[in-house]
Amino acid sequence: MNREFHTAEPFTVALCMHCSSSGPGPLLTRLLRNVVRRCPHGVLVSTQCLLGEFTCATRRTALRPVLVVQPCSADRIPSAPAIWIGPIVTDADAHDACSWVAAGRWDGANLPAHLRADVNLARVSSHN
Repeated sequence: MNREFHTAEPFTVALCMHCSSSGPGPLLTRLLRNVVRRCPHGVLVSTQCLLGEFTCATRRTALRPVLVVQPCSADRIPSAPAIWIGPIVTDADAHDACSWVAAGRWDGANLPAHLRADVNLARVSSHN
């Protein structure tokens, strides 16, 4: 992860703690904490399932973390659509996701294809 530049743009990132207990989850949690510490207007929210219990239970892959990044104002007012990231399967995915958050250029199209949750979750649901 690029440690030299961290955005000054305000954001909130939500991380499902249920899915973050295995795989790259502990590393991801640590990396996200570091990103938020270095971003003056970054907030990390620990939450339960972001997808809802039914959706999460029907995923065909092992439970892996999914993030939601919400660009916002310094007053926490959303300023753009939320971006879903994941599932985060490997340590390299965790580093890529955190570098993307830290850069502050939040366009889902800039994420690697395997981290674009909008595409990945839609692909999985088409098999149900």
